[in-house]
Parts: sequence; C-alpha cells; structure tokens
Amino acid sequence: MKRILFFIGALVAGGKERRFMELLTFLKNSGKYEMIVVTTGDNIHFPAFKQLEIPLKVIKKKKFLGVISFPYALLEIASEFQPDLIHTWGRMQTLYVLPTRMIKNIPLINGQITNASPNISLKNRFIDKLNFWQSSIILSNSFAGIASYKPPKGKYRVIYNGVNLNRFKNLNDQSVTKEKYNINTPLAVVMVATFSKNKDYERFFRIAKKILTIRNDVSFIGAGYYHKGKNSLYQRCLGLADGHPNLIMTGLIYDVEDLVNACDIGVLISNKKVHGEGISNALIEYMALGLPVIANDAGGTKELIVPGENGVLITQETDEEIAMSITELLDHPEKRMKYGEAGQRKIKDCFTIQKMGENFLKLYEEVLNP
Repeated sequence: MKRILFFIGALVAGGKERRFMELLTFLKNSGKYEMIVVTTGDNIHFPAFKQLEIPLKVIKKKKFLGVISFPYALLEIASEFQPDLIHTWGRMQTLYVLPTRMIKNIPLINGQITNASPNISLKNRFIDKLNFWQSSIILSNSFAGIASYKPPKGKYRVIYNGVNLNRFKNLNDQSVTKEKYNINTPLAVVMVATFSKNKDYERFFRIAKKILTIRNDVSFIGAGYYHKGKNSLYQRCLGLADGHPNLIMTGLIYDVEDLVNACDIGVLISNKKVHGEGISNALIEYMALGLPVIANDAGGTKELIVPGENGVLITQETDEEIAMSITELLDHPEKRMKYGEAGQRKIKDCFTIQKMGENFLKLYEEVLNP
C-alpha cells in the first residue's frame, strides 16, 4: 500500500481545514493509502479526526532554532514513515518540506493555493517560485487562484472542494435550533466564516442594523471561530450587535449544519482589499442546504454563483446594493426557493465529496505512476 504524508498548519476551524478533513475521510474509506498527518499546532477543532485513526505528528518550534527546526523534524518523520508522496497544505508548509523532498526525491503535491489573494508580497512571490520549482503538481481549488498565483503552465491542476452530503441528513428540527440560538423571528440571514481580516463582518452587521431600522421580522447571525482580544474583529462586532436581540453572534459552533438549515439566506462578504476567495465551503454548505446565496465578487466566488440562477453576486460593492439584495430575497419566498433548488443541483453535480475524492485519487495515481 502506498503511503502519503500530509503537512498542514493545524486542524483548526477554517475552509482549508474543512476541505482537508473531507479528503482524509474519503481516503480512509477508500482504503487505498496509508497516511500520516503532520501539523505545527496541536489544536484540533474536528472531533471526527480521532475517529479516523490516522497517525498525527505535531512538530514544535525549538527554543533556540524556532521554525528553522521544522525541516529537520520533517526529514526525521519522513525517514521513519517512508512516504511515497508528500501533500502540503500551505505556503510555509511547502517551503519547510523542500529539503525532505529533494534529499529523498519524494514527489510533492503542493496544495498551497486555497484563495485568490489580490496582494502577494515580493517575499511571498519569491517563496512561491521556490515552492513551484520543486513541486510535482501545484494544486488550486479554483481557477481564480491559478490566475492570482500564476504557477507554471503544465504543472497545475484545479480540484474543486467537495462536501459530504450525508452531513445534511437527520438534522435537528428548525424550531429546536432557533430556540437554541435565540432566533425569535420568522426569517433569518446567516454568515458563517472565521472572524478574521479576510471577512468583512463589520459590514455585514452594519448592513443588518440598517435593514432592522425598517423591519423587525428577521435576525442576522454571524457564526465562526474568533481570536480573543480587546480590539479584535469579534469584539468590534459585539459592539455593533450590543443591545439588539436580532443581531446574534455564536462564536465557534459544531452544529453549523443545523444553524444554516434554520436560516433563509446565506451571506458571505469578503474583504476584497486583502482577500480573494478560492471556493468557499460556507457557500457550498448554504447551497447544499437549499439556501439562496448572496456574496461579493471576490476570487472564485463567481465559479459557484450564477447570478439570477442560484444567488446574487455583488459587483458594485456598496452597502445599499447588499441591503437591497437581502431585502429582495426576504420579500420574495418564491425566488428564495428557486435559487435554493438551483444551488442544490449545482452542488450535487459539481461539488460532492465523491467527485472531489475521485479527482484526488486520479491525481495521486498520475503523480505516483508517471
């Protein structure tokens, strides 16, 4: 049985990490590969990882050497595990593994392209050139990511995210979820994303407050992992939501499928100044659950949303445009249903875990048997 060494920063809540977990689950069930996961952080936000029984190695910074010690640790792990293939999930993870890749001549799949960043520094461009030079294949989850990072022609592939549709079966009754999260209105709009500079949560809540000045039949929910701190994005959003029962912040939750299922519209507002989406897992999950989606045109989002068919793609980037789009869908349930049904069809046709997993299996075979 062939062996794969995966190297990712940490198994924390995030789109890349969610995609990684879906792939591990598929590969484990396929029984085709023996695997090991290496991380540089010991936080695990996915309880299901332990059930996979895949060995985990956590490498830490040495007190005096810092991250310089990572390449040595990886070489030691590879010498013991003897992988036939290395698959990295990040720019720095790929850089750290290059000595191992070169010394042992192990094929490298570089999966660092998970967004379509509008601003890549000269330093990171230089690191990317090194990474791309030594990579057997450079992998992106969107064509927008390829356009942004510009890997060498002939060395890149695009494999879209896939979602396990079984996650959306046997969900809690909507009324139970609404009570749990204090959603006391007939309508609800949700944004699921990590509270980071890449997501414009402040704008989401600012627009929500504007809509709530003219109607009170809708709640706006922000759900996602956040970093603590007095001046953190999460704290600023708490200030915006303070005193308004229709503005709800859940923090990190593990029943996100239940929450989305209890809502009527899924929203994703990216901070285009610093971030371009690859393929958003949040949008995939909204669509899989039959929600119409509203998102700004950031990176690969247009590879998911077909305006007027399964959602709304914000292009003018004004608060008024977003507020009008949300209000339009709130006022027209038939349009919400039409968009939601079209979104579900798109996910079933193009973005399932089965389709993603089969594409990865083909890629691994291509690299292992050139």
